[in-house]
Amino acid sequence: MADAALPVSDSTSRELRYQHKAAWGAMLAGTVLSVYGWTRRSASGAALGVAGGAIALKAASAGPIADLIGTDTTTIGSVTIMRSAAELYTFWKDFEKATRWMEQIHSVTRIDDGRTRWVRALPGAGTLEWTTEVTEDIPNRSLAWRTVPESDYGLTERVEFLELEAYRGTEVRYSLTYKLHGGLLHSAAAMVIGEDPQQQVRENLRHFKMLMEAGEIATIRGQSHGPRKLKGRLMEVLLREEEWERRSA
Repeated sequence: MADAALPVSDSTSRELRYQHKAAWGAMLAGTVLSVYGWTRRSASGAALGVAGGAIALKAASAGPIADLIGTDTTTIGSVTIMRSAAELYTFWKDFEKATRWMEQIHSVTRIDDGRTRWVRALPGAGTLEWTTEVTEDIPNRSLAWRTVPESDYGLTERVEFLELEAYRGTEVRYSLTYKLHGGLLHSAAAMVIGEDPQQQVRENLRHFKMLMEAGEIATIRGQSHGPRKLKGRLMEVLLREEEWERRSA
């Protein structure tokens, strides 16, 4: 059941807007101080000029400039699934089923033909919500969706279904693109995509493959085991990943 409190998305948006305004104010104040200092033509004035410039640059990198020069970062993964492209496309297009294989997603609700509301559970912090719109829909070939323009989170996702010859299944290519800001908005986007986008893409594909081929997602979560050292945990991850790659080939 979703938390009764105000969704984190709304409170986060207000906090970001407040911090953004504060960054603009600090940048302008630093600029004024810097100009004033350099026009004094003295040692103390030069010190004020340097200090003001540093304040303006720091504030700008935390908000205003970061919003303008954010870098688009894309993470891509692929997996081969022994099902037809049409079956995989149909299942994936029903976004409300995403909770069955995207473990980080709490719920998905269809708003209309093109828009969907996503909710992600945050440990100890309620839920995070955002809205996406479909930007590409080629039946049995590809789907793409992105956060709506007014969203605080710049996120685009795309999936392609490439059916292989000789009944060797379908290659599913999944990409996640987000705008990596040097300032405040990056922290908000990180809550949506998670701390490790590459792992999220990999796990989503792995779960989707298991669900479509076996009808369920195998997990060792909750099973008892003895304490593992760092090497043991690393080998477990590596071996499981190698097995996934072997089965997907």
